[in-house]
Amino acid sequence: MDSLSRGAGSAHIMGVVKLRAHPIVRGCLALAGLVYIGLGMLWATTVMNGADGRSLPEDLALASSAELVAVAVVSVPLAAPGVLMLLRAYFYGVTCTPDVIKVHNMLWTRRVPAGRAVEVRRTVTGKTDLWWKGRNGWPRWGRISAFSLPFGVRRYVRQWLEPYNERRAGMLRQWIDERRRR
Repeated sequence: MDSLSRGAGSAHIMGVVKLRAHPIVRGCLALAGLVYIGLGMLWATTVMNGADGRSLPEDLALASSAELVAVAVVSVPLAAPGVLMLLRAYFYGVTCTPDVIKVHNMLWTRRVPAGRAVEVRRTVTGKTDLWWKGRNGWPRWGRISAFSLPFGVRRYVRQWLEPYNERRAGMLRQWIDERRRR
């Protein structure tokens, strides 16, 4: 078994390495998604004025077009990113396959050809970057937010997250180095 397969938050199955963000970070991302969904639902019930004992689906069926527009304009933009954040909390991290490195960030995924990956750098501020060569040979980089600490993180939180993030960045660095040696 490969050394990359050891440790919580990672899996190595048939050439695929999954490096996930710290469980605290993933939980906070899911919680933030639930807050957005809750705010969207709260706005919908406020607009629909469900105080008369009807449930929200009944209110939507009996609503005027102005109320439906108000719900759609505010509730959907709040709830949609919340659903996306809630679902993406599971994948938040990096997945390495023989062909591509997928960096799963909060709302999007960047795919980097594995053969073009050059290195993983940690900045002084606690950020983690993946560097690769673009199609034209110029260096490119992308932030790995799952292994980066936001500015202003308290010391007592940093003591849990920093070693975990450093181990995950080291595992990704090792995977890239092993891939380049082949």
